[in-house]
Amino acid sequence: MLDAVTKGYLSLHPESAARTLSRIDRRDAAEAFVAMPRQLAAQVMGQMAAASAARCLTVMPPAVASEILTRTTLPAAVAALRLLDERHIQEVLRQMPRPKAARIRLRLRFPEWVVGAFVEDDVLTLSPEYRVDDAMRILRSSGKRSSQTLPVIDQNRRLVGMVDLCDMLNSSDRRSIRHVMQPVIHVLNARAPVQTVTGHPAWMHHDSLPVINRNGIFQGVLYRSRVKEEEAQIMNEILERNELMTTRSALADIFWLAVGALFIGRGRAEEKGTQDN
Repeated sequence: MLDAVTKGYLSLHPESAARTLSRIDRRDAAEAFVAMPRQLAAQVMGQMAAASAARCLTVMPPAVASEILTRTTLPAAVAALRLLDERHIQEVLRQMPRPKAARIRLRLRFPEWVVGAFVEDDVLTLSPEYRVDDAMRILRSSGKRSSQTLPVIDQNRRLVGMVDLCDMLNSSDRRSIRHVMQPVIHVLNARAPVQTVTGHPAWMHHDSLPVINRNGIFQGVLYRSRVKEEEAQIMNEILERNELMTTRSALADIFWLAVGALFIGRGRAEEKGTQDN
């Protein structure tokens, strides 16, 4: 277990701890994570690059890994799990609380370059049957992040409208959301590449946009900050990983070309020796 001073330092400087653990042997780093209180370990892991976090997770007991990832921010947990093999992913997810595991599985269904991989699904939604006063009470007590406009979904989770907070505040408490909401003008498809929505004109006036799948089912929202502030970093990580894979593939091609040339050269030499005899 860690002493109080070490815990205090880690809680105040998780990004510094993450850099240090990224540079040491993965087994030593994993042991450090095991020794930390789980919430503190989650804070540190959330500051690590996905590749470094994944290296630690591969040598960590699945039960411990699941406890840490349960408390880690969803984007960081998903990014690290993407780099593990399928068997290891399932071992970790089986030991997680079902709600968090379900959210991670939903993200992992999408390639890391499409909108669905960046969706925030734990958002407040309203039913068209709610009254304004009910909706406002739910909004105040939910504790969930919300935007200026809220999605309105029916019992089948289909997006039927959007309601502005200002419109609710200016409406009668007994009026239904159905009569306050507006038609959905801007909606994103979960399978759309992220690059295609970065310049969407709606970002000029909205801090989030609703996302649906190909069947029209509401998936969550995509926040403007997620696109504008983190896109470059995420894309760089993807490009670096793809570049590494390309380099490995090129080295493998060179190796097998060399081996092939060796066999060809040997065969020609044997053929020439036969002719000389």
